[in-house]
Amino acid sequence: MDGNDFITSIVALGGVPLILGLVQLFKPFIKDTRYYPLIAVSFGLVINFIAGWALGADVPSDWITALFNGIIAGLAASGLYSTGSTLKEGSAADKENPLHEGERHETD
Repeated sequence: MDGNDFITSIVALGGVPLILGLVQLFKPFIKDTRYYPLIAVSFGLVINFIAGWALGADVPSDWITALFNGIIAGLAASGLYSTGSTLKEGSAADKENPLHEGERHETD
């Protein structure tokens, strides 16, 4: 792995918190939570394409790497958001679904 590949990987991984922050900024404008992962992937693509351009990507393989790094960073950010939301809800999510493992519902 040469220096340029290393820097590209660092940009992809380092972009995850940035993407998460940008999605948080857009939350007041977009109420439908189904669009958050799409927004995260879009930001990941934009950030990694800008990074590819700034690092002097000139061959198609560099742009394909930027594309995949952007998708992975966006998906990682949306997964991190989902995990954080789940942890934040905690026992509140359990209260909404009172049926626990091993219990039977009346209609079963």
